[in-house]
Amino acid sequence: MKHPKRFFSVIISIIVVILFSCNDREISYETYVAKELATGVRNDSLIYGIHFGMTEEEFKSYCTGMNLQKRFMPNPRGTAVRLKLQNGFGAPVVFDFFPVLQSNKPIRKITASMKYRDFSYYDKIYDIGNLVIEAVEYFEDGYGGNKFIAIPHENRLIKHKYVKIDGNRKIVLNPTFDGQGLQIEFEDLDAGLE
Repeated sequence: MKHPKRFFSVIISIIVVILFSCNDREISYETYVAKELATGVRNDSLIYGIHFGMTEEEFKSYCTGMNLQKRFMPNPRGTAVRLKLQNGFGAPVVFDFFPVLQSNKPIRKITASMKYRDFSYYDKIYDIGNLVIEAVEYFEDGYGGNKFIAIPHENRLIKHKYVKIDGNRKIVLNPTFDGQGLQIEFEDLDAGLE
């Protein structure tokens, strides 16, 4: 090597450029939320005709109608609405959901869970990794817009949870510690709804 100082300065310059360009691509959760809310876009549709802004009475009336059509069923404990999903999943899935109700206020949050109907620890088709991949694809195909991003999970044994924000609508897919399913949250991030 004729010019070792020049060689090392070029290498260091390349490393600095790479480090700064990587930092530019990382976006904090707060920045992500602010960026999406700044678009002014409202996405109120949630699950099979249920939407942000429904009242408790509208929700109950709608679910009763869907139950009469055999589209919605109560879960075994009677605490949530249950859907059975097949399309887009390697095995049948049950999806339970119910809004967080606050007296006389429109629905702004729905909690849900998803798991394989015939879950077994002994069959690899029911692996939580498969469910995460299939759920991400299912929601991205169904809602369009932004892709899910992985963010660190509070539990270090579970590496990530997955967040998708489109305008005001946030969807979080949170793998459970027992590896059986996902806890899901739909939330309206726009406080101006009320």
